Amino acid sequence: MQRPYRSGALLCASLLLAFAAGPASARGPADIIHDPAEIGMTLPGVMARSIKEEHILKVPDGHGNEAIVARTTRAPGTRTPLHLHEHGGTTCVLEGEMTLYLEGAEPARAVAGECYFMPAGKAMAGANTGTVDAVMLDVFLIPSGQSVWTVVESAGREMQDQFDAHKH
Repeated sequence: MQRPYRSGALLCASLLLAFAAGPASARGPADIIHDPAEIGMTLPGVMARSIKEEHILKVPDGHGNEAIVARTTRAPGTRTPLHLHEHGGTTCVLEGEMTLYLEGAEPARAVAGECYFMPAGKAMAGANTGTVDAVMLDVFLIPSGQSVWTVVESAGREMQDQFDAHKH
């Protein structure tokens, strides 16, 4: 199992990688996945919206991008739909635990105080594999006006607006 980042220096490196991970992607928003097994994934939990999500920072960077930090709370035993980030991102777990299921990689479990990187163009799902609510900070740098994620799992397409509905 891939270990998440733990130290402050590695956390900073992870966040920088998120910002440096440009739009190059292997998978695009039009790639619809009907069953995670199609791409070799078995996902735990029930697909569901998060309990709460809010943008706690959303500012332009002066270069046509927006820096976004979102605080999200996810119930135990639930997961996101398969989705991708066209520009990558980083999730830091503040409370509870989350596991990142990333196309082509081993699951990466992160507990409170740990982070994981979400590369651009890879299908992924985040699951609360713990027994309590998971509270996370998601950090993105994206072109202004774009969504932070694209849902690619057909059964979860109605969740596309999850993060966008709570803009400042």
